[in-house]
Amino acid sequence: MDSREALLSVKEVAERFGNSRTVHSYYLEFGRRLEVLKLVEEYCRQGSTVLDLGAQPFVVSCALRKMGYSVIAFDVDPEPYMRIAKACSVNVVRCDLERNELDIGNADCAVFTEVLVHLHYYYAPLVLSRINKALKHGGVPATIP
Repeated sequence: MDSREALLSVKEVAERFGNSRTVHSYYLEFGRRLEVLKLVEEYCRQGSTVLDLGAQPFVVSCALRKMGYSVIAFDVDPEPYMRIAKACSVNVVRCDLERNELDIGNADCAVFTEVLVHLHYYYAPLVLSRINKALKHGGVPATIP
């Protein structure tokens, strides 16, 4: 399934298991999310492991799963959206990126969108180094501030 089809197919999941905020953000951020998925599609081979960092409400994570990627979603507060993640069989790890290691070292790609602005400037270099450490040699970070 290509990126556009995958994102369109997540609409039903977002409407069924999300709240009004999730549904609103699905439509409002459709274009941005589609661009992220296209980057992953371009740089990461299908079936590879993708880290989705700062993943809630798991719309991108679900689309990545539908595209055939193995997804590990990290978020500081995943509980409000766990039904969406479970509906898409997304592996979720509760993680505060400023305080916790990612405890993985063999990911092929990382998606890190709209998270950098929420980090304290002191921790930004540390978080970026943790992401780099989580990628295997030749892994691809897709970072959009």
